[in-house]
Amino acid sequence: MEDTATDAVRDIGALEARLRDAERRLFETEAKYTNLLEQLPAAIYIDSPEPNGPTYYVSPRVRDLLGVSPAEYIARAGDWDSFIHPDDRDRIEADYRAFLESGRPEGGDYRYLHADGHVVWIHDRSQLVRDGEGRPMFVQGVMFDITAQKEAELSLQHMAYHDTLTGLPNRAMFEEHLDLAVARARRYDRSVAVLFMDLDGFKDVNDSMGHAAGDELLCFVASRLREATRDTDLVARLGGDEFLVLLADLPDDRGASPDAVVQAVADRVSDAVAKPVSLRERTVEITISVGSSVFPFEARDVEELMSRADAAMYAHKRRGAVARITS
Repeated sequence: MEDTATDAVRDIGALEARLRDAERRLFETEAKYTNLLEQLPAAIYIDSPEPNGPTYYVSPRVRDLLGVSPAEYIARAGDWDSFIHPDDRDRIEADYRAFLESGRPEGGDYRYLHADGHVVWIHDRSQLVRDGEGRPMFVQGVMFDITAQKEAELSLQHMAYHDTLTGLPNRAMFEEHLDLAVARARRYDRSVAVLFMDLDGFKDVNDSMGHAAGDELLCFVASRLREATRDTDLVARLGGDEFLVLLADLPDDRGASPDAVVQAVADRVSDAVAKPVSLRERTVEITISVGSSVFPFEARDVEELMSRADAAMYAHKRRGAVARITS
C-alpha cells in the first residue's frame, strides 16, 4: 500500500514536471513568435471572415503604420471604414467581398488614414484559413507601408505627363486626352476644338531680360491661361512659348455653337495674356497668337485637327506683334 502511494506521488510529480516543461516551452514559443511579429516591418492581423466582423489580433507594428495601438485598432474594427481613405472605400470593400467569395489569396494597394490625418499607402495581403471541413475560420493578413514607393511612382507619373516649369500637362497628356475626346465626339455626334497658341515677342524678353525672366513669364502666362479657360478645358504647354487648349464635347450646356464657344475662349485667353506683367521691377506687355480648328467641321482626325490649328496660329502671327518692356 505504501509503495502504491509512493508511486502515485512520483507520478503526480512527474506530471507536474511535464506540465511545467510544457508551459515553459509554450511561453518560449509564444515569446519567440511575439518577438518575431514585432520585428517584422509590417502589421500582422487576424480577422473574422465576415465583412465588418471583429479583429481578433493585430501586431504592435500597427502603431507605426496608423498611429493607433493594437487595442484601439481592434476596438474600431467594426468601423473599419474610418481607417480607409474615402476615395478607396468602395474599391476595398468590393475587393474584400470578391476575396471572400473566391477564397484565393488577395492583395491590393490602398490609402489609409493615419491618426494624425496624413495619408498612408498600404499593401494589404490576406489569406482565408479554413477548418477541416472547408468552412472559413478566419482571415490572416499582412499590411506593409508602401507610402514612399507610391509617392515615387506618382511623382514619376506626374513628371511623364506634366511640364516641369509651369506644371501644366505636357504634349503626351494633351494628345491622350485629344484622342479620347475625338473618339467620344465620333460616337456621340459632338465636336472638339484645339487652340494652338504662341507668344508674340517672347524672344525679345529672353534677349533683353534673360532666360530666367523668360521662364517666369511663361509661368505667369500658364497661370493666366488656366484662369481664362473653363474648368472642362485642358491647357497644356507644347514646349518653348507654345501652348495648347483642348475644348472637348462641344457645344456646351448653354447651347452655343462650337464656333461661338471657341471664339469666346480665344478672346478670354488673348485678353488675359495681354494684361501687363510686373517682372523683375519692369513691366512687360506681351500678346499671344491663337489659331483654332474644330472637328469634324474643319478636320477629319486628330492629326489634321492639330495641323490646321497650327497653321491658323501662324496665319494670325504674321501680323508681327512684339513685346513691350518698360521700366
